[in-house]
Amino acid sequence: MSIPNFRFRTLKADELSSMVSYRSGETKLGEVLAADWRDEACRYVLLGICEDIGPRANNGLAGARNGWDAFLPNFLNLQANRFITPGSVHVLGRIDPADPDAELDQATLRERVEELDEFVLRTVLPVMQAGKVPVVIGGGHNNAYPLIQAASRVLGHAVDVVNLDPHADCRQLEGRHSGNSFSYGIINGFIREYAVFALHRARNSEAILQFMDDHDVYHTFYAEYMMDPLRFHRELDEFVAAADTPLCVELDMDVIRHMPSSAFSPSGMVLEEARYYLRRIMGSPRPVPYVHLPEAAPNTPSQGRIVGKALAFLVHDVISVRR
Repeated sequence: MSIPNFRFRTLKADELSSMVSYRSGETKLGEVLAADWRDEACRYVLLGICEDIGPRANNGLAGARNGWDAFLPNFLNLQANRFITPGSVHVLGRIDPADPDAELDQATLRERVEELDEFVLRTVLPVMQAGKVPVVIGGGHNNAYPLIQAASRVLGHAVDVVNLDPHADCRQLEGRHSGNSFSYGIINGFIREYAVFALHRARNSEAILQFMDDHDVYHTFYAEYMMDPLRFHRELDEFVAAADTPLCVELDMDVIRHMPSSAFSPSGMVLEEARYYLRRIMGSPRPVPYVHLPEAAPNTPSQGRIVGKALAFLVHDVISVRR
Protein backbone atom coordinates (compact mmCIF):
# COMPACT_ATOMS: atom_id res chain seq x y z
CA MET A 1 0.00 0.00 0.00
CA SER A 2 1.35 3.43 -0.89
CA ILE A 3 0.42 7.01 -1.67
CA PRO A 4 2.60 9.59 -3.45
CA ASN A 5 4.84 10.43 -0.48
CA PHE A 6 4.50 7.43 1.86
CA ARG A 7 4.47 3.66 1.61
CA PHE A 8 3.57 0.78 3.89
CA ARG A 9 5.70 -2.35 3.82
CA THR A 10 4.74 -5.65 5.40
CA LEU A 11 7.58 -7.39 7.24
CA LYS A 12 7.70 -11.02 6.10
CA ALA A 13 8.45 -13.96 8.38
CA ASP A 14 11.88 -14.61 6.88
CA GLU A 15 12.91 -10.97 7.36
CA LEU A 16 11.87 -11.09 11.01
CA SER A 17 13.53 -14.46 11.49
CA SER A 18 16.83 -13.08 10.21
CA MET A 19 16.91 -10.65 13.16
CA VAL A 20 16.57 -13.41 15.78
CA SER A 21 19.67 -14.80 17.48
CA TYR A 22 18.67 -18.41 18.04
CA ARG A 23 20.02 -20.31 21.04
CA SER A 24 19.50 -23.94 22.01
CA GLY A 25 17.17 -24.37 24.97
CA GLU A 26 15.68 -20.87 24.63
CA THR A 27 12.72 -19.41 22.78
CA LYS A 28 12.75 -15.78 21.66
CA LEU A 29 9.74 -13.54 21.03
CA GLY A 30 10.58 -13.53 17.35
CA GLU A 31 9.82 -17.27 17.33
CA VAL A 32 6.30 -17.05 18.79
CA LEU A 33 4.76 -14.16 16.83
CA ALA A 34 1.27 -14.44 15.42
CA ALA A 35 1.45 -15.16 11.70
CA ASP A 36 -1.61 -13.00 11.03
CA TRP A 37 -3.05 -10.15 13.08
CA ARG A 38 -6.52 -11.56 12.47
CA ASP A 39 -5.66 -14.72 14.45
CA GLU A 40 -7.92 -15.14 17.46
CA ALA A 41 -4.99 -15.33 19.91
CA CYS A 42 -3.40 -12.14 18.59
CA ARG A 43 -4.01 -9.19 20.89
CA TYR A 44 -1.27 -6.66 20.01
CA VAL A 45 -0.24 -5.45 16.55
CA LEU A 46 3.10 -3.66 16.24
CA LEU A 47 3.48 -0.90 13.66
CA GLY A 48 6.62 1.09 12.94
CA ILE A 49 6.46 4.65 11.64
CA CYS A 50 9.83 5.64 10.25
CA GLU A 51 9.55 9.38 9.67
CA ASP A 52 10.74 12.61 11.21
CA ILE A 53 8.88 15.10 9.05
CA GLY A 54 6.51 15.85 11.95
CA PRO A 55 9.29 16.94 14.33
CA ARG A 56 11.06 18.83 11.53
CA ALA A 57 7.78 20.59 10.67
CA ASN A 58 7.78 21.69 14.32
CA ASN A 59 11.37 22.99 14.10
CA GLY A 60 12.61 19.91 15.96
CA LEU A 61 15.53 17.54 15.41
CA ALA A 62 15.66 14.77 12.81
CA GLY A 63 16.15 11.14 13.76
CA ALA A 64 12.70 9.88 14.82
CA ARG A 65 12.67 7.79 11.65
CA ASN A 66 15.30 5.53 13.28
CA GLY A 67 13.41 4.48 16.42
CA TRP A 68 11.67 1.45 14.91
CA ASP A 69 14.85 -0.01 13.42
CA ALA A 70 16.58 0.31 16.81
CA PHE A 71 13.64 -1.31 18.58
CA LEU A 72 12.71 -4.29 16.44
CA PRO A 73 15.76 -6.62 16.76
CA ASN A 74 15.97 -5.92 20.49
CA PHE A 75 12.31 -6.81 20.93
CA LEU A 76 12.45 -9.95 18.79
CA ASN A 77 15.33 -11.28 20.88
CA LEU A 78 13.59 -10.95 24.24
CA GLN A 79 12.80 -14.25 25.93
CA ALA A 80 9.43 -15.87 25.24
CA ASN A 81 8.71 -17.27 28.68
CA ARG A 82 5.81 -17.61 31.13
CA PHE A 83 5.16 -13.86 31.04
CA ILE A 84 4.20 -13.85 27.35
CA THR A 85 1.27 -15.56 25.66
CA PRO A 86 2.54 -17.19 22.44
CA GLY A 87 0.88 -15.80 19.35
CA SER A 88 -0.40 -12.70 21.14
CA VAL A 89 1.77 -10.29 19.12
CA HIS A 90 1.97 -9.67 15.39
CA VAL A 91 4.47 -7.41 13.61
CA LEU A 92 2.36 -5.65 11.00
CA GLY A 93 5.04 -3.67 9.15
CA ARG A 94 6.35 -0.16 8.74
CA ILE A 95 5.41 3.17 7.19
CA ASP A 96 8.20 5.07 5.41
CA PRO A 97 8.41 8.35 3.51
CA ALA A 98 9.00 7.76 -0.18
CA ASP A 99 11.95 10.17 -0.04
CA PRO A 100 13.09 10.50 3.60
CA ASP A 101 16.14 12.64 2.79
CA ALA A 102 14.34 15.26 0.73
CA GLU A 103 15.05 18.87 1.75
CA LEU A 104 11.61 20.41 2.25
CA ASP A 105 10.51 23.82 3.44
CA GLN A 106 8.25 24.13 6.47
CA ALA A 107 5.05 24.60 4.47
CA THR A 108 5.71 21.43 2.47
CA LEU A 109 6.62 19.47 5.59
CA ARG A 110 3.30 20.40 7.14
CA GLU A 111 1.45 19.38 4.00
CA ARG A 112 3.23 16.02 4.14
CA VAL A 113 2.15 15.57 7.77
CA GLU A 114 -1.49 16.01 6.74
CA GLU A 115 -0.95 13.36 4.07
CA LEU A 116 0.65 11.07 6.64
CA ASP A 117 -2.30 11.62 9.01
CA GLU A 118 -4.66 10.05 6.49
CA PHE A 119 -2.25 7.21 5.70
CA VAL A 120 -1.78 6.26 9.35
CA LEU A 121 -5.54 6.42 9.91
CA ARG A 122 -6.17 4.03 7.01
CA THR A 123 -3.48 1.65 8.26
CA VAL A 124 -4.60 1.31 11.89
CA LEU A 125 -8.37 1.56 11.45
CA PRO A 126 -8.95 -2.09 10.39
CA VAL A 127 -6.77 -3.29 13.28
CA MET A 128 -8.80 -1.34 15.85
CA GLN A 129 -12.07 -2.37 14.21
CA ALA A 130 -11.03 -5.99 14.72
CA GLY A 131 -10.59 -5.39 18.45
CA LYS A 132 -6.78 -5.57 18.40
CA VAL A 133 -4.50 -3.04 20.12
CA PRO A 134 -2.04 -1.27 17.81
CA VAL A 135 1.30 -0.54 19.49
CA VAL A 136 2.80 2.20 17.33
CA ILE A 137 6.54 2.83 17.61
CA GLY A 138 8.76 5.53 16.13
CA GLY A 139 8.09 8.67 14.17
CA GLY A 140 6.98 11.99 15.59
CA HIS A 141 4.18 12.81 18.01
CA ASN A 142 2.23 14.12 15.03
CA ASN A 143 1.00 10.53 14.58
CA ALA A 144 -1.06 10.75 17.76
CA TYR A 145 -3.70 12.71 15.85
CA PRO A 146 -4.65 9.99 13.33
CA LEU A 147 -4.50 7.35 16.08
CA ILE A 148 -6.96 9.41 18.15
CA GLN A 149 -9.17 9.85 15.08
CA ALA A 150 -9.17 6.09 14.46
CA ALA A 151 -10.05 5.31 18.08
CA SER A 152 -12.84 7.88 18.05
CA ARG A 153 -14.26 6.47 14.84
CA VAL A 154 -14.22 2.88 16.13
CA LEU A 155 -15.77 3.79 19.49
CA GLY A 156 -18.31 6.13 17.93
CA HIS A 157 -17.53 9.07 20.22
CA ALA A 158 -14.74 11.34 21.43
CA VAL A 159 -12.04 9.55 23.41
CA ASP A 160 -10.00 10.05 26.56
CA VAL A 161 -6.24 10.40 26.07
CA VAL A 162 -3.41 10.24 28.61
CA ASN A 163 0.11 11.38 27.78
CA LEU A 164 3.44 11.24 29.62
CA ASP A 165 5.35 14.10 28.03
CA PRO A 166 7.41 17.20 28.87
CA HIS A 167 5.38 19.06 26.21
CA ALA A 168 1.59 19.29 26.07
CA ASP A 169 1.67 19.39 22.24
CA CYS A 170 -1.21 21.86 22.22
CA ARG A 171 0.36 24.42 19.91
CA GLN A 172 -1.81 26.54 17.67
CA LEU A 173 -3.59 25.10 14.65
CA GLU A 174 -1.02 26.47 12.21
CA GLY A 175 -0.69 23.41 9.96
CA ARG A 176 0.04 19.91 11.18
CA HIS A 177 3.26 18.99 12.98
CA SER A 178 4.44 17.07 16.05
CA GLY A 179 3.51 19.87 18.45
CA ASN A 180 -0.23 20.16 17.88
CA SER A 181 -1.80 16.70 17.70
CA PHE A 182 -3.79 17.23 20.90
CA SER A 183 -4.97 20.77 20.17
CA TYR A 184 -6.21 19.53 16.79
CA GLY A 185 -7.85 16.56 18.51
CA ILE A 186 -9.59 18.76 21.09
CA ILE A 187 -10.74 21.49 18.71
CA ASN A 188 -11.98 19.01 16.09
CA GLY A 189 -13.98 17.04 18.68
CA PHE A 190 -12.03 13.76 18.71
CA ILE A 191 -10.82 14.14 22.31
CA ARG A 192 -13.26 14.22 25.23
CA GLU A 193 -10.71 14.46 28.04
CA TYR A 194 -6.96 14.98 27.73
CA ALA A 195 -4.52 14.43 30.59
CA VAL A 196 -0.77 15.02 30.42
CA PHE A 197 1.72 14.15 33.16
CA ALA A 198 5.22 15.50 33.91
CA LEU A 199 5.21 18.69 31.84
CA HIS A 200 8.32 20.84 31.98
CA ARG A 201 7.40 24.34 33.10
CA ALA A 202 10.06 25.98 30.95
CA ARG A 203 9.12 24.09 27.79
CA ASN A 204 5.45 25.05 27.42
CA SER A 205 4.47 28.51 26.26
CA GLU A 206 1.98 30.69 28.07
CA ALA A 207 -0.37 30.22 25.11
CA ILE A 208 -0.24 26.43 25.62
CA LEU A 209 -0.83 26.77 29.35
CA GLN A 210 -3.80 29.01 28.66
CA PHE A 211 -5.16 26.56 26.09
CA MET A 212 -5.03 23.80 28.70
CA ASP A 213 -6.85 26.00 31.21
CA ASP A 214 -9.49 26.93 28.65
CA HIS A 215 -10.14 23.30 27.66
CA ASP A 216 -9.93 21.70 31.12
CA VAL A 217 -6.83 19.66 30.34
CA TYR A 218 -5.66 17.78 33.41
CA HIS A 219 -1.92 18.37 33.73
CA THR A 220 0.93 17.96 36.17
CA PHE A 221 4.51 19.25 36.21
CA TYR A 222 7.74 17.34 36.61
CA ALA A 223 9.00 19.98 39.06
CA GLU A 224 6.36 18.79 41.52
CA TYR A 225 7.75 15.26 41.33
CA MET A 226 11.26 16.46 42.11
CA MET A 227 9.96 17.80 45.41
CA ASP A 228 7.86 14.70 46.16
CA PRO A 229 9.11 11.60 44.29
CA LEU A 230 6.04 9.51 45.17
CA ARG A 231 3.58 12.10 43.95
CA PHE A 232 3.69 10.83 40.38
CA HIS A 233 2.61 7.34 41.49
CA ARG A 234 -0.21 8.72 43.64
CA GLU A 235 -1.56 11.05 40.96
CA LEU A 236 -1.36 8.44 38.21
CA ASP A 237 -3.03 5.83 40.42
CA GLU A 238 -5.87 8.23 41.23
CA PHE A 239 -6.28 9.22 37.59
CA VAL A 240 -6.40 5.65 36.27
CA ALA A 241 -8.81 4.51 38.98
CA ALA A 242 -11.19 7.45 38.54
CA ALA A 243 -12.97 6.08 35.46
CA ASP A 244 -13.49 2.89 33.47
CA THR A 245 -13.80 4.49 30.02
CA PRO A 246 -11.39 3.54 27.20
CA LEU A 247 -8.04 5.32 27.50
CA CYS A 248 -5.72 6.05 24.58
CA VAL A 249 -2.12 5.79 25.82
CA GLU A 250 0.67 8.13 24.72
CA LEU A 251 4.27 8.09 25.97
CA ASP A 252 6.67 10.58 24.38
CA MET A 253 10.23 9.30 24.65
CA ASP A 254 11.31 12.93 25.20
CA VAL A 255 10.08 12.54 28.78
CA ILE A 256 12.88 10.11 29.68
CA ARG A 257 16.07 11.67 31.00
CA HIS A 258 19.04 11.41 28.59
CA MET A 259 17.00 9.47 26.05
CA PRO A 260 18.15 10.18 22.47
CA SER A 261 15.00 11.86 21.19
CA SER A 262 13.65 14.70 19.09
CA ALA A 263 13.74 17.03 22.11
CA PHE A 264 16.57 15.52 24.18
CA SER A 265 16.67 16.64 27.82
CA PRO A 266 19.20 16.02 30.62
CA SER A 267 16.36 16.42 33.14
CA GLY A 268 13.20 14.37 33.37
CA MET A 269 11.63 11.06 34.28
CA VAL A 270 13.73 7.91 34.46
CA LEU A 271 12.95 4.84 32.39
CA GLU A 272 11.54 3.00 35.40
CA GLU A 273 8.91 5.73 35.88
CA ALA A 274 7.91 5.46 32.22
CA ARG A 275 7.62 1.72 32.66
CA TYR A 276 5.48 2.19 35.77
CA TYR A 277 3.20 4.51 33.79
CA LEU A 278 2.55 1.82 31.18
CA ARG A 279 2.32 -1.05 33.66
CA ARG A 280 -0.14 0.86 35.86
CA ILE A 281 -2.44 1.66 32.95
CA MET A 282 -2.21 -1.77 31.31
CA GLY A 283 -2.79 -3.39 34.69
CA SER A 284 -6.09 -1.54 35.13
CA PRO A 285 -9.44 -2.73 33.74
CA ARG A 286 -9.74 0.32 31.45
CA PRO A 287 -9.90 -0.64 27.76
CA VAL A 288 -6.91 0.65 25.75
CA PRO A 289 -7.59 1.36 22.06
CA TYR A 290 -3.88 1.85 21.24
CA VAL A 291 -0.44 2.53 22.72
CA HIS A 292 1.87 5.09 21.07
CA LEU A 293 5.64 5.43 21.74
CA PRO A 294 6.99 8.21 19.49
CA GLU A 295 9.94 10.62 19.29
CA ALA A 296 12.93 8.37 20.06
CA ALA A 297 15.63 9.65 17.68
CA PRO A 298 18.86 7.65 17.70
CA ASN A 299 21.47 8.94 15.27
CA THR A 300 24.52 6.82 16.24
CA PRO A 301 25.02 3.11 16.97
CA SER A 302 25.41 3.76 20.71
CA GLN A 303 22.22 5.82 20.77
CA GLY A 304 20.51 3.03 18.86
CA ARG A 305 21.42 0.54 21.58
CA ILE A 306 19.94 2.79 24.26
CA VAL A 307 16.75 3.47 22.33
CA GLY A 308 16.31 -0.12 21.14
CA LYS A 309 16.56 -1.65 24.59
CA ALA A 310 14.42 1.06 26.21
CA LEU A 311 11.62 0.62 23.69
CA ALA A 312 11.85 -3.16 24.00
CA PHE A 313 11.39 -2.86 27.79
CA LEU A 314 8.39 -0.57 27.33
CA VAL A 315 6.65 -2.74 24.74
CA HIS A 316 7.29 -5.85 26.83
CA ASP A 317 5.55 -4.07 29.72
CA VAL A 318 2.55 -3.40 27.50
CA ILE A 319 2.14 -6.94 26.17
CA SER A 320 2.99 -8.85 29.35
CA VAL A 321 0.85 -7.03 31.92
CA ARG A 322 -2.51 -7.51 30.20
CA ARG A 323 -2.55 -10.90 28.49
